Amino acid sequence: MPSASAPQRSGRAPCRMILQKKRAAMSALLERQREFADALTGSLYGIAEKVIGDAIPAEGRLQIYADRFRASLLDVLANTFPVTRGLVGEAFFAQTARAFLIFDPPRSPILWQYGHGFPTFLAALPDLGGHQYLPDIAAFEWALNVAEHAEDVDLLRAEDLPDAIETMTFTLHPSAQRLSTPFPISEIWQVHQPESPAVERIQLAGGGERLLVWRRGIKVCWHKLQHGEDRLLAELADGIPLEAAMQAASVHEDFDFPASFSWMLDGGIFARPAV
Repeated sequence: MPSASAPQRSGRAPCRMILQKKRAAMSALLERQREFADALTGSLYGIAEKVIGDAIPAEGRLQIYADRFRASLLDVLANTFPVTRGLVGEAFFAQTARAFLIFDPPRSPILWQYGHGFPTFLAALPDLGGHQYLPDIAAFEWALNVAEHAEDVDLLRAEDLPDAIETMTFTLHPSAQRLSTPFPISEIWQVHQPESPAVERIQLAGGGERLLVWRRGIKVCWHKLQHGEDRLLAELADGIPLEAAMQAASVHEDFDFPASFSWMLDGGIFARPAV
């Protein structure tokens, strides 16, 4: 009499084969998708033969799709970096954006997340047409973009503070970002806003800034930081307790802790601790 386990063993083998075939098919599909994604930002040569033609040949269908895909990403960059585009002109910006698209294609389906590497890409260009500050302007615009889309959290309020505030650690709002630049980028950015009063000349020399960008509610904000304020926020962001952070910031003569901490707390810089 045959054992009861024999049919089970013979049944498992076909199941394994089916699973292996499914995995192989999924792997092949993933590889094809990667080839297609690479082709959209590079050369369409080689992928056309793997696409089914129709009334429009495969090459034509691919080109239409690629053109629309690239145009949508160029629009994303133009909308995220409007002042950067205005400073260098439409033609230069479009040419640079197309080069960036090939160099750093999107890795997320969320469009607002595309462009993170654009300021660094600009900084590596050999010729910025005299706009040395352009990468820093782009970095500022990217920070504004990140702040606009950052997650929202409950804000720390004065009544949330314990008596022993010196030992407390603080969490910055998810939208909060610090920038340091040797150029007056906030002034450059401001004069390129709609209805901004005309400015004849901006002095670049000696105009370095430390900036904080964040969002409160639906409003994206930015603030010029003093040296001590920048150091305080850097220490707090690293998880340093308030007393030690204050001591580190106090080496800067411009630091006024009561005034600085007051506007930071009122401005919604800190997130409320999780209960």
